Amino acid sequence: MEPLRLGILGAGRGGFAVPVARYMPRRLAITAVCDIRTDRARAMAEQCGAAWHGGGFAAMLERDDVDAVLIATPDHQHAEQAILALEAGKHVLSEIPMATALGEIDRIIALSERTGLKYMMGNEVRWLPALEALKRKAGEGCWGEVFYGEAEYLHNLREEGWKGLEEDGSVHWRFDPVRPQSTFLGGGPHAFDTLRWLAGEKRFTRVYATGSGAYVEGHAEPATAVALLTGESGAAYKVTVSYAMHRPYCLYFSLYGSEGSFEGGRTDQEQVFYQTRAEEGCAALKPLGVPYWNHPGIELEGGHGTSELFMMTDFLDAVRDDRPPAIDAREAARSIAPAICAFESIRTGLPVAVPEY
Repeated sequence: MEPLRLGILGAGRGGFAVPVARYMPRRLAITAVCDIRTDRARAMAEQCGAAWHGGGFAAMLERDDVDAVLIATPDHQHAEQAILALEAGKHVLSEIPMATALGEIDRIIALSERTGLKYMMGNEVRWLPALEALKRKAGEGCWGEVFYGEAEYLHNLREEGWKGLEEDGSVHWRFDPVRPQSTFLGGGPHAFDTLRWLAGEKRFTRVYATGSGAYVEGHAEPATAVALLTGESGAAYKVTVSYAMHRPYCLYFSLYGSEGSFEGGRTDQEQVFYQTRAEEGCAALKPLGVPYWNHPGIELEGGHGTSELFMMTDFLDAVRDDRPPAIDAREAARSIAPAICAFESIRTGLPVAVPEY
């Protein structure tokens, strides 16, 4: 079978596909690169041998040598670009978030289901080896009936030295006072989606949220946001997203059930501890013993360990086998709609019902 021919939209974050394509050249070929900064598109095209590069997305969508599009642009552009790609007959792998408005979610679901094209939201966190192991333990009954869970995405970009300006002097989109990267819809989908998946919760039904602090001068976006969610099962959950914490990056998950629980590490991200009645001799918290970020024996460049390789593999398998990807349009909606509704709760000060998908 010929490799899937991928067009990359966004030569910055979209660069993760380059080492993945090198790792499995028989399955994935990057044939086009598009970026509004054409020098970046050219550099990536030269790096991966793409036949075309440029600044026009419409021109890339017209190409016969592009089967699918990887969308890795500013968050608020994802939905519109996914819709254009689906309308042009291309499969879509989109960075988080799927969308920033409920109406956009509805259009993506309708298009993907009407056309039969594959849409996948790329939350690579689901493929972190430690979290995969915890999900398997859930399937073995280690947690029993889950009644509470937490997720935290703490990422102070400014302390990490992220630039506020691009080389041409324009404001970096993450810090643009007109449309900055948001908490719940920026890094937040990693927390919302992964927590719901780990808990085996089909959907969140209600959310109440609040926020505090200033993130970008001139915009109301809070620097820290907290959401309390009710699951369809009746379980309670908490999601915290902050870009203001004076501490290193942290992606934290915990889950508590009738038969056991687990807690991730906050000070040492590699450490996960669990306790369960389902395993003999596990009457106290003990180390999981599975790497957090990298699958053993796999060497891959990139900032998210090896998870993006497995995420991309799932997308390729979905196209090849004509099956839904792990995070298809409806599954993505079940995680992104609560985040959108959480902002409505912050605005109104009231709990908000989450639509069902």
